[in-house]
Amino acid sequence: MSRFIGDHYCKVDSKGRILFPAKLKKQMPEEVAEVFIGKLSIFDKSLVLYPENVWKQLVDKTTKKLNPYNSRHVIFRREFFRDIVELEFDSSGRILLPKRFLDELKLIPGEGGDVVLAGQGDRIELMSKAQYLGTELNAEERMSLAEEVMGNFTWDDGE
Repeated sequence: MSRFIGDHYCKVDSKGRILFPAKLKKQMPEEVAEVFIGKLSIFDKSLVLYPENVWKQLVDKTTKKLNPYNSRHVIFRREFFRDIVELEFDSSGRILLPKRFLDELKLIPGEGGDVVLAGQGDRIELMSKAQYLGTELNAEERMSLAEEVMGNFTWDDGE
């Protein structure tokens, strides 16, 4: 399983390509193909990059919960599979972002195309540098969120 860590700053070139950081590439296990599935986040202006194997697991888990005879599930399924792109590395280790994704993420190729690739464990979050820096919580917010989400945490979770 991939374990991506770190914030990696890079630029979108004039053709909409990003040179994938070598440090992130080293974090990919050999058995993971050099293909990512990119999905626009439903929560903010970011593109979540999943290694193919992680994406397949997410699709399997998600679709098992869906009832094809429930109209809300059908709508959710449609939205879940919207705004997805397969991203492959070129021979120079770059990935090409489609123009509509660049527009959605407000990334300007060439000048002003600063992006952050943030390791998030089994996935990578891609967003503009300005957007990413704007998401940082202050110490009090971080503490409150940690308590809310992890307040009942135990090391023995039965797994």
